[in-house]
Amino acid sequence: MRVGALLLAVLVTLFIGLRAAMPPSVVPASAPPTVFSAGRAMADVHAIAMRPHPTGSADNARVRDHLVTRLRALGLSPEERRYLIDPRGAKTLRRWTGAEVISNDVVNLLAVLPGRDRTLPAVALMAHYDTVWGSPGSGDDSIGVASALEILRAIKAKGAPARDVVVLFTDGEEIGLSGARDFWPRDGAAAHVGVVVNLEARGAGGRATMFETGAANGAMMALFAKSVAHPVANSLSVMAYRRMPNDTDFTLVREKGLPGFNFAIMGRPQYYHSPRATIDRLDPRSVQDMGDQALGIVSALAFAPTLPGRSADAVFFDIGGAGMAHYGIATGWWLLIGAAVALFVAGLGVRRAGLLSLRSVGEGLALPVWLMSHATLALNALNLLSGSARHPNYYDRLAALPMLEAQAVLAGLAVLGGMVLLRRSRYRAVGLLPILALGLLDLVLGGRLGLVLPCLLAGMAAAWFAPRAGEGLWGGWLALIGVLLLGALGAQAAAPLAAWLLAVPALLLALVAMIVAWVDAPLARAAGWMVVAAGAAAVSAPLLPLAHLAFLGIGAGLPEMVALFLLVLAAAFWPLARCERAPRWALVVPAVLLVMAGAIAMHVRTDPIAPTIPAYSLDK
Repeated sequence: MRVGALLLAVLVTLFIGLRAAMPPSVVPASAPPTVFSAGRAMADVHAIAMRPHPTGSADNARVRDHLVTRLRALGLSPEERRYLIDPRGAKTLRRWTGAEVISNDVVNLLAVLPGRDRTLPAVALMAHYDTVWGSPGSGDDSIGVASALEILRAIKAKGAPARDVVVLFTDGEEIGLSGARDFWPRDGAAAHVGVVVNLEARGAGGRATMFETGAANGAMMALFAKSVAHPVANSLSVMAYRRMPNDTDFTLVREKGLPGFNFAIMGRPQYYHSPRATIDRLDPRSVQDMGDQALGIVSALAFAPTLPGRSADAVFFDIGGAGMAHYGIATGWWLLIGAAVALFVAGLGVRRAGLLSLRSVGEGLALPVWLMSHATLALNALNLLSGSARHPNYYDRLAALPMLEAQAVLAGLAVLGGMVLLRRSRYRAVGLLPILALGLLDLVLGGRLGLVLPCLLAGMAAAWFAPRAGEGLWGGWLALIGVLLLGALGAQAAAPLAAWLLAVPALLLALVAMIVAWVDAPLARAAGWMVVAAGAAAVSAPLLPLAHLAFLGIGAGLPEMVALFLLVLAAAFWPLARCERAPRWALVVPAVLLVMAGAIAMHVRTDPIAPTIPAYSLDK
């Protein structure tokens, strides 16, 4: 029964998780006029991304003429906003040797779809139409410009909106946000805008993600959750992006204090700023996904009688792309209280059945400590082995992301396999060998002592005090859920926008454990195993697309983040996957997985520089 429940939970997790990570099918050009159609939008992508069009070039003027024609065809009166290229932008253009510069101007395009009440704060739809030198930019940012035109057409087809909808196509984003830097602080039209939706790209495929908001987003996120049918967004990415040095045109919006939403695609990262970012390499399904999500929120804002006001930042996350949960930061404390109560009641139920002792819970704590320490060192060592310490070309590293992700998956499975097989060796020193080997490898490859030493000590302690005969079901499971809960408590205090990543799984798993503990603590019936499998799938299925998105965003450089995802998976699957009486030779499986991950790392390290990288990046 256990094996069947495990297989069912894995299959459901993979089916839901992988499906949620895939963009939707393309809606054809014959679709109703109020619907976003990538079939229609791709015609503009073809016209825009024919050739590279950096600021000041002849092709940049060609694209601008096309946009003016398209806006006029929609019944709008586009205006040019011209500014001199700033010194930073001029320096970048000089470095991009070979660009045909015919103008020293940055030229934004502004057009307005009039609303019924033109005194109301407007909704701005923004994308940049310039590219880096040498890249046709089918993703960055032809997808944003084409989507904006199709969104504008769809909104007009719905009738006159309540307020003006402003479309702003900026120039000079790739040379230092030049067009946005001139427009948002100084242009008089900026004062009319009450909220901004920006469309961006760092790649050429994958799900469109709403990864950044303005400050005080609580009420805005409530509207977003209600109006976007299949969202991909979470407050963890918003918190992380606020702390990163990256910029888009939306940075100027955020600094101005305006509310808004920033969308981007990040799949197929090898085509970011690439000379091979041609039209045939852009996934039209990603255009559909960006358009569907952005049209949902732009339409809701445009037709709303009043815009949502400023309110405290919300905690929010999509549920496998099928919907969105959102709540205030204070609610996070109630989730933790609920999880703690459920975990305590579960412990009482198991204790009542005579299946739990304090010693078993104490020994169970070796599991999460062993997992986190070994996973962090293994992932960090593989990242270093793949060449990250050699100051690699940023774009070459982006091109390697699919391989690096496969490497991380294999390493993660290896460590999870080692955890479910964990037991104390007859000679305790033998159990210390894996963590010692990983720690030494990390140090030899240039790992940070501040990361390696704590993991080394924690991993040695966990291996030393591991249970002699393998950890049983309940001691290990309650310990893993308890560690999730403790981690969520720390996150709630220090980074509440990210605490849901641990708090929600802790609550769900504690509730599942409580039900099973009082209904079928020995797990002697199929129904009990089905409840455990359902809980594992409910926690893990939304985690897969989130982990993929996080890896695209941060790469392989933060092994601690990947280890957190492994901790949640371990807590979800422990009752189903534990191998209490597995033979020692079973350790060959995780060893083989680690060797495969190491082979991928060596391949990435020795592979020639990717042909997709932009030529200008070679002089950095």
